[in-house]
Amino acid sequence: MRTLPEMDFAELARFYPQDYWGEAGVTQEWIRSSQSEKTAFVDACGLEGGRILDVGCGSGLFLRALSADHWDRFGVETGGPAASSAAQALGREKIFNGTLLDARFGGSFFDAATFWSALEHTNQPRADLVEARRVLRPGGALIVQVPNAGSYQARWFGGRWFALDAPRHRYHFTRDRLETLLTETGFSIFRVTLFSKAHNAHALRQSLKSRLRFETGSTGGRALFYLAIPFIKPFDLTMTALGYGATLTIAARAI
Repeated sequence: MRTLPEMDFAELARFYPQDYWGEAGVTQEWIRSSQSEKTAFVDACGLEGGRILDVGCGSGLFLRALSADHWDRFGVETGGPAASSAAQALGREKIFNGTLLDARFGGSFFDAATFWSALEHTNQPRADLVEARRVLRPGGALIVQVPNAGSYQARWFGGRWFALDAPRHRYHFTRDRLETLLTETGFSIFRVTLFSKAHNAHALRQSLKSRLRFETGSTGGRALFYLAIPFIKPFDLTMTALGYGATLTIAARAI
């Protein structure tokens, strides 16, 4: 799916609050904790170090959670304040403020690249994946995480699904479509998960609020929402186990 009308990055910028890309001035312990799901996925993929690029790096929290002894860390970020925060933490030569296509990294420069909740924000997802393949060495790893447009949440809540996040999310991917897109742009998939502790239950909670008109003060809606709270996490875990999880994370090799 696509979000219309088309909007360039300058037009979209006003929909991003200053704190959207991550918190600045936080402790390293908090960073490691907040990014643990991502770093655990990296570890599960057998990635142990090298030169890594995080596309849509925000304030650089994921990169800052990686060991500097094992990883040479680079980031790309379109948001000016967030890119400045990341550059302050990681070095100005390591962070490019702009798009991946504009960064013009050398071919086969990276061992790994990540799009953590970033590909859905781009206006040219296919072109970005083609560029990611170009800058990755053969056999290098790509990790892409996006909301799953084929999930039970997307089907049940429709336009009230929290993870649509219009207008900031420009494209919306099902598992089949994203796997096809990765295959067509030069990748071979080797790991997939639909589980996310950080995103799935949270999106269900917020989508229920919208569906039940919690924010408008509906007495019946508020009562139903509070009654549902104990069941949100176990229900979402069950639906995820059945293959309908709301977050899609795919690891692939550059071929």
